[in-house]
Amino acid sequence: MAMGKAWRWLGVVVVGCLILLGGALGWVYFGGSSFDPVETVAVTGQGGQSPQAGTPVKIMSWNVQYFAGKNYVFFYDLPEFKGPDLRPSSEDITATFAEAVRVINDENPDILMLQEVDEGSGRTDLENQTKRLQSLLDSPYPYVAETFYWQARFVPHPKIMGPVGMKLTILSRYPMDDGRRLALPQPDKDFLSRRLDIQRCMLSVRIPVAGGKELRLINTHLEAFPEDPHLLKGQINALDEAISQARDHGERVVIAGDFNLLPPHQYESLPESQRYLYQAKSEMAPMYDRLTVIPGLAESDPEGLAPWFTHFPNDEEVDGPDRTIDYIVLDQALSVVRKSVRDKDTLHISDHLPVIATIR
Repeated sequence: MAMGKAWRWLGVVVVGCLILLGGALGWVYFGGSSFDPVETVAVTGQGGQSPQAGTPVKIMSWNVQYFAGKNYVFFYDLPEFKGPDLRPSSEDITATFAEAVRVINDENPDILMLQEVDEGSGRTDLENQTKRLQSLLDSPYPYVAETFYWQARFVPHPKIMGPVGMKLTILSRYPMDDGRRLALPQPDKDFLSRRLDIQRCMLSVRIPVAGGKELRLINTHLEAFPEDPHLLKGQINALDEAISQARDHGERVVIAGDFNLLPPHQYESLPESQRYLYQAKSEMAPMYDRLTVIPGLAESDPEGLAPWFTHFPNDEEVDGPDRTIDYIVLDQALSVVRKSVRDKDTLHISDHLPVIATIR
């Protein structure tokens, strides 16, 4: 009789534990984001005038690494997630914001296209970094469009164990409309990881141009850790499709962001220990034939006098920028007035350097 009661109580405990476990799993799962292939993105802002045809427009693209600074080797920066650091300090975030603002104020771009901007992440104190940035700039940008590509209430990874939120952001002094989130091909993952992990995408907006063709801006951040050797080619194909659709609507296209792809001639220049994320034959190569790519082949040639590298890995083996993986890519019908990678005073701000182009 006593043994029967014990078994019944054990059964109640087991069922209760299973209910609690299921509830916790559901809370985690439904706290992750699920995105449609195409979603409308709100563009906030008002006032201002569209650029006139022929007006120079200055664009800056920058992966700001959630304003963490360069005092860390984060766990994902080394193979097998062996980096020692989990998050930046609040003090370093504040100092990095100040330095990023200094550079943006000095360059004074008309359009700012940013990657890895946090909102609601535990690693950055749950802050909305777009709002903080706007509050610090000398001349805030009246138009904003942004979309999450990593958002979850709780990520049960032992080196995260908290909320995440990371966005693509476009800030503009010119009116923008027709904001869209366009999903990129994703790696194969289990049902839980598909909702809790990064979901790569494009942020697409339109800028009307007075007396000329409209400008289509696409901000993106392609796969950083490709286990499938065909994934990045698929993501490049998705960019090509977005370009074709914009052209079908009579728009000129500018794509900017962190492509995580080398130009055709840099793979061999990297030490073997740094090649594991890249293919010997770069998926970027076809873009140089039909589009204007900044930095171009000559500028990113590692044998050149001063190659335009854009990435300074958080890795003790690397003592300075050594590769180009960030680009501004545009229609050949658009002329380039000036172009640069700002490396003279930005090496301590992010593991990426800002790419800048003035187009007409």
